[in-house]
Amino acid sequence: MLYDVKYEIAAQIFVLFIFVYSCIEYPMRSRKNILFRIMSIILILTQSFDILSAYVISYTDIFPRIINLLVNTAYFFFGTILCYLLGAYIDHYIIPENGKKLLLKTKLILLIIEEIAIVLNVFFGFFFYITEDNIYTHGALFYVMHLVSILFIVMAGISMIINKKILGKERIIYGTIIISLYVLPIILQVLFFQSTLIIMFGASLIMLVTFFSLETPDYVKLQTTLEELESTRSELEKLNKKYYMLAHYDQMSELSNRTAYEEMILDLKSNMKKIREEKTIIILMADLNFLKYLNDTLGHNIGDEAIKNVASIIKESFSDKENCYRIGGDEFCVISIGNDKNEFESMYQKFIDKVAEKNKEVDYPFSVGSAYYIVQDESIDDAIQVVDNMMYENKNEIKKNYPNFARA
Repeated sequence: MLYDVKYEIAAQIFVLFIFVYSCIEYPMRSRKNILFRIMSIILILTQSFDILSAYVISYTDIFPRIINLLVNTAYFFFGTILCYLLGAYIDHYIIPENGKKLLLKTKLILLIIEEIAIVLNVFFGFFFYITEDNIYTHGALFYVMHLVSILFIVMAGISMIINKKILGKERIIYGTIIISLYVLPIILQVLFFQSTLIIMFGASLIMLVTFFSLETPDYVKLQTTLEELESTRSELEKLNKKYYMLAHYDQMSELSNRTAYEEMILDLKSNMKKIREEKTIIILMADLNFLKYLNDTLGHNIGDEAIKNVASIIKESFSDKENCYRIGGDEFCVISIGNDKNEFESMYQKFIDKVAEKNKEVDYPFSVGSAYYIVQDESIDDAIQVVDNMMYENKNEIKKNYPNFARA
């Protein structure tokens, strides 16, 4: 069978030009640039052996059997390395640092196994062999060899899919183009165009796309700037989150603070009609009893501990759907929007039970006055006043059982 090698020869000349031009005009020395240059050299070697093997197979009367075997072995040997390097180049842009090391080690082990198998094929012929008549013939595992080579690129594609949320649009497009330009020519040549060499032509197109999109100084500078901007944006987000936490959360109780509470009330006032039409609004007020006595008699450490105990019980009793606040020294509020009334009642009972349990555990009077109210047609301010009055009635009832601390 005579092979058509004109596409391969044209591709090799083109890759040689890109390699020389990049070395002269863009003498960059980053890890990625070096990987690109190595990849170019391996591609040139692979193309050379591919073209040479095509001539050897086509003119068996000129070349001896051993040359046929060694040239084809060299082609597959360097072709496998090329696939590995192409996958590694894609990985350089795609895989996060925390997952890169393990995946690259896995690919390296796979490469070593494949290369050893290609060398052993010289003696056993399970990938391909040369008959006594000097005819190149596919072995039983011929397609397995190609699948392993494709796997390096496919693994990079899988990494791209897994990490698509953190990739930019340009990187996704680049990865997709690279994978398509390498996998499709392999499939086309193996299945449909066996007498025309197009695999390395596809690889040359990859080098073209890579060179003009990722290897020029302007792009490198742009990429560096974008990465710096992304890093700055990430730092700003962290700072904003930190400042938001400082502005909206109470450090002692680890609940939302008065500022967050007032913002919630303003939001409810602005959207009260719409929210009330669709959801149930429940407001709970709670107030630690005897805080003055605890601070004046037992010390502020005990008073702080009691406040923290109330906050802890609130967090344990009410679900994450509720909005929990410390709105004053010993005052707390829970605002439930859209929760089931029976479910809230269950959580409230849990709160009452836990307060009673805590009172038995500590060696100081620990109780909490509390009440909740389901907002009806009144304004949010009126609803808050209603539940506040109910809460103070509850506090007064509790204090009747503690006459010695009635005014605390």
